Amino acid sequence: MLTRFRAILALGLLAIALLSFWPAQAVHAGGKPGDAGFLSLRFPVGARETGMGGAGVASATGASAVYWNPALLAFADSGTDVLLQHQRLYDLFDKETAAVAHRTRIGALGFFFSGFYADEIDRYGGEPVGVPEGTFSPHQVAFGVSYARAVAADLTAGLSVKLLHEKIDVFDATGFALDLAVAHRTRIRGLTLGAALSNIGSGLTLNEESYDLPLALRVGAAYDPPQAFFAGNVSFAADVIVPNDGNEKAHLGVEYRLLDALALRVGAKINYEVQGNTAGVGFRRGPVDIGYAYEHMKEGGFESWHRFAVGLSY
Repeated sequence: MLTRFRAILALGLLAIALLSFWPAQAVHAGGKPGDAGFLSLRFPVGARETGMGGAGVASATGASAVYWNPALLAFADSGTDVLLQHQRLYDLFDKETAAVAHRTRIGALGFFFSGFYADEIDRYGGEPVGVPEGTFSPHQVAFGVSYARAVAADLTAGLSVKLLHEKIDVFDATGFALDLAVAHRTRIRGLTLGAALSNIGSGLTLNEESYDLPLALRVGAAYDPPQAFFAGNVSFAADVIVPNDGNEKAHLGVEYRLLDALALRVGAKINYEVQGNTAGVGFRRGPVDIGYAYEHMKEGGFESWHRFAVGLSY
């Protein structure tokens, strides 16, 4: 009974701490698209979570949890996970991600790198008109470190600190961001809850123009049915996200493991104008996991997105 009370108390205090960082106007009204910058921080990490509709705050596994919810890292007993991911966007950008998670006796550590690179763009001056003066390649990069540990029975807390850098032509900006997260394995067998407040920071200034970071509050649940017919074969996930530059959105996903080495995933994104349904597949052999995720673009003339990820656990 005492352990349960401590878990509930700790979860409540951590939830209050998360909400204390959240601007009231962002919860009730939301900002407008374009209010926030450095949007590469919003692109999902992990083929599994992306294939499941972008739901991962309570269901992320391995090194991808560094992005979704670092508190989930503390649920693993031991071991090291590595994730490498590549994604091509709009036929103009490349998004590269690397993440590592390692468990120790004093908690779980995570490290990650994210790079968002545009193709070369011609630079034009005033005179002569229409004659390029060279090229430049805009980019955004983020380096981060995460830490998570148990704070009570079946309750963990985590945080990530990120160094951000953006450069467009001769202009650049550098700043910091913070993620706070909690995760709780409930008394309902197979049910996990999670919450994360991502990209807390003062924003960046580029060429004398300031913009906010893409702050977002995400809460969600993951359920692995314990019944004999489903156990070990099916996982469900659902997230709700409240961003500071738009309306609330929902993410739903399911994974079905046909074999130990093969998993199929589908998902849906709700209240998005452009992004739509998702699907994916995962292959696992020994410590190596190879994943692919597809994301349908509903309108706007954008091509659908493809994401490839390789994971290693040992």
